Amino acid sequence: MYHDLGDDASSNDLYLLSSTSFRAQIEAISQLARSHRTPLVRLAAEPQPGIAVTFDDGYRSTLAIAAPLLEQHGMPFHVFATRAYCQSGDARYLNETDLYELASLPNVVIGAHGTTHTRLAQMSQEDLHRELLDAKDWLQQVIQRPVDSLSYPHGSFTPATAEAVQRHGYSYACSSQPGTFHSVEQRFAIPRIDIWSRDSARTATHKLRGAWDWIL
Repeated sequence: MYHDLGDDASSNDLYLLSSTSFRAQIEAISQLARSHRTPLVRLAAEPQPGIAVTFDDGYRSTLAIAAPLLEQHGMPFHVFATRAYCQSGDARYLNETDLYELASLPNVVIGAHGTTHTRLAQMSQEDLHRELLDAKDWLQQVIQRPVDSLSYPHGSFTPATAEAVQRHGYSYACSSQPGTFHSVEQRFAIPRIDIWSRDSARTATHKLRGAWDWIL
């Protein structure tokens, strides 16, 4: 799981990975698994280990930096966009034109990351309904494609949240819980491996191989 990419050497942002590090990681990851899938829910049916590359929040670097590199390596990827961020006018985030362009690229899937990036597990049923419905409807209108996937903002969800996500027409949802995806029964709580700003290509591949699982 990635967030933002860039080259701000002064940044202490845990989720801002340098483009140089990202390139090195993708080159290493592309050799790590035979299967690179999106929609990522298909990974559960793969006989060989596979990798799905995902981005949360909807940063513009997914279009400017990630897309060309991943296309070069033939790796599909999944972007989960937050409506409030993308409509904020903040140049760090994809705007609606960017989202449409990104969704038009081959092997790219756009999913929802909430309307306001609020913790879903802490919402009332009424607010949760609006958060899930508005995010989905807006994104479908922008990209002119069905939207059936979600990433839980802040990784916040409960079994009741997951049930609500399913009722609102989503087919699968990603969590921030570390781990690997083994069964379609996990499709509304798909675990992911978080990649941080200080992670090297070696560290990233070690994480994917499970070398850091002992700290969980």
